[in-house]
Amino acid sequence: MDPSAVWRDRQHQWRIEAYRAPDLRFAIYATNGPTESAPLWLFGMAALARWLMTHSISLDDLEVD
Repeated sequence: MDPSAVWRDRQHQWRIEAYRAPDLRFAIYATNGPTESAPLWLFGMAALARWLMTHSISLDDLEVD
C-alpha cells in the first residue's frame, strides 16, 4: 500500500503518510537521523488534528516530502 501523500514537519522530527484505504488513515513516524520509529496509526482527520494539536504542530509547519 503506497501513501497518497507524505509530509514532514520543519524540524524533520516527524513524517506523516496519508493512506486511502476504505477509510482515511495516517501513519506517523518519529524520525531521528537515519532511524525511524514504528508507525503510529491514526484513523480519520479528527484523530490527525488532535495529534497535531497535542504536539503543537500547525499545518503551516508541514512540508511536502
